[in-house]
Amino acid sequence: MYDYITEKYAGMLNEADVGILFNLLTRELGENRSEAARQCGLTGKATYDWGEATYVKLGTKKKVLQASLKKNFLPTLEYLFKRSAERSEDLLHTILSTLYADAIEAVSKEEFEVAVNKFKLLQMNNQGIINDGIRDEVIDMGSLMRDKASELTVPFRAKTIHEMLPEEIVNVIQTVGQLYVENPSEAELFAERDLTLPEEFLKPLMQTFRKLCAVNRTQTSVMTEALKVQGPTLATAIGSFGVGEQENFFSLC
Repeated sequence: MYDYITEKYAGMLNEADVGILFNLLTRELGENRSEAARQCGLTGKATYDWGEATYVKLGTKKKVLQASLKKNFLPTLEYLFKRSAERSEDLLHTILSTLYADAIEAVSKEEFEVAVNKFKLLQMNNQGIINDGIRDEVIDMGSLMRDKASELTVPFRAKTIHEMLPEEIVNVIQTVGQLYVENPSEAELFAERDLTLPEEFLKPLMQTFRKLCAVNRTQTSVMTEALKVQGPTLATAIGSFGVGEQENFFSLC
């Protein structure tokens, strides 16, 4: 396992990361830098000033990461996870910002719609990361793109229920449902304002969440009957899901 993790993730470490992991190892060894260097297979001299270094060889990164994993497995994994999440958020922010700029600078309706559609798809598929760190910025981008849509006389609308793919509907239900459990009002505002869900989908969806959360852990068969009285559009959509997709939906509350 150590070799697998080392080969897979050593390349994502920068010079500062190597220094931090080495310091974690040093603390685990009672602040003994010489012993930490020995366990990494490095000379003591090579381990100084990593925080200010401009380059650390990949082989050195692998040695430090593997030694840290062997001595301090869970804290090392937690550090890798944190750095990976931070970088994912940063990359997502960069991509969304680029699409936003393309939309705002578009001179034709076609260019604008291409950028906006890509933006919305990326937003939908990564809402968890967005909510954790860059939600306010993404909301601001959406608001300004809506203004641009008005300027170009382009309808800033969501797809109709008939235009949405089954996996898109599942993503919507899961995303809004997870937020609804924490804050129903915020979930409804988010679905209407940020996802711009069509009314024929939004209304029965929110009614369904209210019903499901009211009865909480009711059996799936009872929930299915409750769905049928919420509106034919949503009932039909959910009825078309596979068993696993239905279970995902029902598990939200």
